[in-house]
Amino acid sequence: DRQLGQAAADARRAGLNIGIMRDLALGVSPDGADAWMHQQAFANGLRCGAPPDHFHPHGQEWGVVTFNPLALRRDYSPFVAMVRANMRHAGGLRIDHIVGLQRQFVVPLGEPPGNGGYLNFPREELFAILALESRRGSCLLLGEDLGTVPEGFREHMRARAMLSCAVLYFEREGDSRFRSRGDYPAQSIATVATHDLPTLVGYWEGRDITVRRRVGIFSATEAEQAQQNRLDDCRRLGEALASAGFPLPALADGTQPAPAELVDAVHCFLATSSARLFLAQLDDLLGEVDQINVPGTVDTYPNWRRKLSLDVEAPALANAIARLARLCREQGRG
Repeated sequence: DRQLGQAAADARRAGLNIGIMRDLALGVSPDGADAWMHQQAFANGLRCGAPPDHFHPHGQEWGVVTFNPLALRRDYSPFVAMVRANMRHAGGLRIDHIVGLQRQFVVPLGEPPGNGGYLNFPREELFAILALESRRGSCLLLGEDLGTVPEGFREHMRARAMLSCAVLYFEREGDSRFRSRGDYPAQSIATVATHDLPTLVGYWEGRDITVRRRVGIFSATEAEQAQQNRLDDCRRLGEALASAGFPLPALADGTQPAPAELVDAVHCFLATSSARLFLAQLDDLLGEVDQINVPGTVDTYPNWRRKLSLDVEAPALANAIARLARLCREQGRG
């Protein structure tokens, strides 16, 4: 808490008008302090997850427990306490899997994800609490509205001035072309990826598809089709960058661009988008190829254990951040 407070104070002195943006997880560890202190508030026999889709054909079970919506309606204080704790020292709060405020896919303990179902939550009350605490804490709100999103949910977010998550990989037109930079939602934060998705270089090289085949998420046929689709997507991304004035020169002779060229072009593209905020990841600035987390895996992938390729004190890391700042200034993104 002292470290976060000091970092927030340093950010304010440096003139950062948001400062620290913290991240609120969608659930808690079933054997953690929250679940022990508020045992009646959580749905202890269920685990959060996601239904089968094209991204994870077998569905996902994440090993975390969510609130019991019936218990919440009797007493919202555990939710309020969680929100306040995570807004402390923060100028912004990113809410992971925000659709869980309306409905959360849950899996009975010990069952496969295909046997799961949805729990409905008191959306209006939870959004009202977030709005009130956001005002009290002077903390902007960003909702990660990815995956299977209920109809009308994003409109509900916009009506409450909550930023949505505009991820490069998913911002597409109906024909699968990448959305032009001027068509990004104004009330959003533009980013290449999230912690649950491949890094930019890993995406370009199809590294995530190889991993999903290795850990059993994809069959050989599914992986082969995904690799072909990825080649098409890389071509489309190159076309979108070129149309925006940030071409990848190395593509002209049929070769792959260097990671630095790709990262610079994509960051310039997002920095000039119509999204209100632009978020860059250290993983992408450093050209990391392996993603930090593969959802739906437990012991088949080293989730949350891969370190950056550089120490935080390394001059090359500071240089990468300085380069991003220069690119943003050149493109008019403060």
